[in-house]
Amino acid sequence: MIRLSRHIVRAAVAVALVATAAVAVPELRSADADTLHLWMMDNGLGSQKAVKKLVKKFQRDTGIPVEVRVLNWGEAYDVITKAFASPDSVADFPDVIQLGSTWVPHFASVGSIRPLDSLIAQVDSSRFYAEAFRASHIGAGKEVYSFPWFLDVRALFANEWLWHTLGIEESDIASYSKFMGALRAINRGELKNSEMKRVAAFALPGHEDWTGPQQMAPFIWNFGGDFLDCRQGACTSALLDQKTLDGLAVYAAILGDEELAPQSLHENSQQNAVRFINSELLIHYGTSELIRQLEFSEEAGGLRSSAIADDGIIILPFLASSFKSTFVGGSHLALPTGGDSTKFAAAQSLLAYLLRTDNLDAYCRAVGFLPSDRGLISIWNQDRRYSQLVQSLENGKSFPNIPQWGAIEGVLIKFANDMGSMFAVTEDKAARNHELAELLVQAHFRIMEILGQKETEKEAGLVTRAETAFATEIQEIEPEDLQFEPLPTPQPAWRMVFFAGIAAGLVMIALFARLVVYFVHNRKKKGTKS
Repeated sequence: MIRLSRHIVRAAVAVALVATAAVAVPELRSADADTLHLWMMDNGLGSQKAVKKLVKKFQRDTGIPVEVRVLNWGEAYDVITKAFASPDSVADFPDVIQLGSTWVPHFASVGSIRPLDSLIAQVDSSRFYAEAFRASHIGAGKEVYSFPWFLDVRALFANEWLWHTLGIEESDIASYSKFMGALRAINRGELKNSEMKRVAAFALPGHEDWTGPQQMAPFIWNFGGDFLDCRQGACTSALLDQKTLDGLAVYAAILGDEELAPQSLHENSQQNAVRFINSELLIHYGTSELIRQLEFSEEAGGLRSSAIADDGIIILPFLASSFKSTFVGGSHLALPTGGDSTKFAAAQSLLAYLLRTDNLDAYCRAVGFLPSDRGLISIWNQDRRYSQLVQSLENGKSFPNIPQWGAIEGVLIKFANDMGSMFAVTEDKAARNHELAELLVQAHFRIMEILGQKETEKEAGLVTRAETAFATEIQEIEPEDLQFEPLPTPQPAWRMVFFAGIAAGLVMIALFARLVVYFVHNRKKKGTKS
């Protein structure tokens, strides 16, 4: 009897889902399906709670239990690689898995994840942001191996109170010459925050960090360069192309100049973010999850009581003369090949359920990353906090969707960290330029080796070319009329709302009291007349 009622409930739910959902959930092959295992990363504040809420709904609607395993981003790639290599040794081998967008082509090429072409119609792949969906394929191939879940859009965040008080205009940082001039002027002005602590203008992570490629990419792209040159299915290193060198020269000039970016050589991206949160950094190149974190209390792991929550944040357009490209990454959902084949239909159901428009929106709103759905993105564009991010998607770029990218990204991460370490111990400008050129050429050769390509030009000539680019002086244009006098303490937004609420409450009490007096007075008059 219990089993029969289960069937009935599930059938009714299935009908309701088909009628109301933006994306249909496939019919399940078994009412008594085994537990599904979902592997995901810790995607920031609210991510675990949000996904557990969704799988609880899925279990209620389908009767299929789901266990969630949360991986640390720093360890996830290695853990997943080992699990895929020996699936029989993993008790909770994933039936559905989150993958970084740049990981998909590699795992697809080695057969670790399933082709998902049969789900294209059910999931409605046409709704996904095109640049994100590109990572679902291997190179120019058409076969689909994953679907985009959310977008990681990098942006330039600025402390709103400090930015406006200084009197900076967006035109003051519209080019790299102006940007670098503004950084130098601000740092020379010894800017102080509301607690009279010194504020640095900007920082790049130059010490033991993994975000080097994401940090370098906009500088390179905005000069028309790139990490790789991929044509007709074949890729080669583009690190020594002149446009790439021009972008890297600006990046290196900021990273290595302790007046422009005082903490760059001593901090990673996480430490940069902490200083921005403490209002000790004016401009920060970060991810959109920061916006959502400002809404949560410290008890919930949020930043509502932080200095930056009081000061506010604005999003600046990325620096460029003509390209205006910023990095767009994110995460995809995929189905591994090494799991229990009898659970494949149920796994498809869970994947489609997580990607359903309403569920996708709910998860992204809890976490703060932009959704991969273009229709949802247009709705998010109406939110002032996210509109600049949405606009940046017009020229957003992602890394190449080739199987070798994981290894290439490792080379670029090492290059970025080696650059920071070298700048920290080498002060002579000429020596710096030469050592930087050597580091870049070494990275170039390693990438060519990974791609199975051979460099025909001699190493010495390549070093000279790079060294010449790095030695070129970059003109700086400083803004006028910046204000560096002691700044008034900003009123925290929560405090203003709190006192406004108290004032409104007192007004309501006063009005209520007057009404009471009025009615009592009228009743007494009537009683006197009678």
